[in-house]
Amino acid sequence: MAERIVCNASPLIFLAKIDKLSLLDVYELHIPEQVEAEILKGAKRKKQDAAKIAEYLHAGNILPVKVSLLRDLPHSLGSGERAVISLAVKERIHKVLIDEAKARTVARFKGLAPKGTLGVLWDAYKAGFISKDATELLTFDLIQYGYRIKEELVVEFLKKLKHDVIERGLDDSKAGRTTDVREVRAKYGLRE
Repeated sequence: MAERIVCNASPLIFLAKIDKLSLLDVYELHIPEQVEAEILKGAKRKKQDAAKIAEYLHAGNILPVKVSLLRDLPHSLGSGERAVISLAVKERIHKVLIDEAKARTVARFKGLAPKGTLGVLWDAYKAGFISKDATELLTFDLIQYGYRIKEELVVEFLKKLKHDVIERGLDDSKAGRTTDVREVRAKYGLRE
């Protein structure tokens, strides 16, 4: 059975930018109406990622859920973030996909387990849907598309990925799921 998760706009937007919305297929996705409204605003402004998201949600028969906002949530959070937390609490959905740090803190305070866009990449990697090399490349692609995250967190994520590969004794190149390391280095201007 798929893991139930309530999703904010940011993970949808960034996964659309890197053409990886399909990584969300492993979840039972719940989207508040407020998040859909943010996406539709982008579609009206002819944003390509918004059109991809709308198409993905329609194709997956993912209907937005009407939810009233919890009154005790800080107004400094966006309406989408407040709606995601409210829906998760009211429907007893433990996991939320939120990238914004303040919203993740509030979600934890409400007893929820927040996960960001990198968490989606991690889950896809652990499930074998993408290779270690692809996970690294997609992480850098997110940053190139404006995904804001502290450098320390990116380094920690990449170390965790490397450690997991070593620990499990996996080598993507031997498994036939690799992008040539030289291609990765060239793409990001890294030395040999």
